Amino acid sequence: MTAKILDLRKAVLDTSLPLWSINEIEGEQVLQITDNVATTYEAGSAAYLVEDRIGKVALIGEIRHNYRMKAEMRFLRHHHPTMPRAGWFGFVIRAQDFLNYEIVWFIPNAEAGNTVAYVPVAHGIVPWWTEAYTNQKKGVVHIPVDSWFGARLDVVDDEFTVYVEDRLVFTKKITYYLTKGRPGFYVGTATDAAFRRVIIEDIK
Repeated sequence: MTAKILDLRKAVLDTSLPLWSINEIEGEQVLQITDNVATTYEAGSAAYLVEDRIGKVALIGEIRHNYRMKAEMRFLRHHHPTMPRAGWFGFVIRAQDFLNYEIVWFIPNAEAGNTVAYVPVAHGIVPWWTEAYTNQKKGVVHIPVDSWFGARLDVVDDEFTVYVEDRLVFTKKITYYLTKGRPGFYVGTATDAAFRRVIIEDIK
């Protein structure tokens, strides 16, 4: 039986910031984050500062143990003037909340050539400048800057496997040994990105 594409407007969807929105583009639902430039956001009557190193997270559905998540993703733009065609966006793995989770992100036009990377996140800090990131496993696969691409994440027990357009990229142990958590999406500094055709299913 083929898993159904999620109706994002009916799904349990929690976002860390109001930049996230669900829109209809070309007749399809799209979850996207745009205008990802400011570091101060309004929340009701309060304004609060979000450091660039803290990612923007959208969590979908219930807490899961072993699961498969598929989506089509698209890079929209990067707001930094020196890197207009590069960005960071991808899957959230077993999120405990908006501040504690693990990430597989995709990097179009990555300077070092590694276009898929993994990083653990604790207390909201995405440590891209530390050995916690630089020494982690990375992959090299084409990530387009101007079209949709398919990505898949299989999370089973203490490891996960990531695919791009059904091509195996790598398998990795989960650093924090999180046994369960919510699946979702991540978007990094100054990056606008979109996600559609989302499928999440348990792996028995």
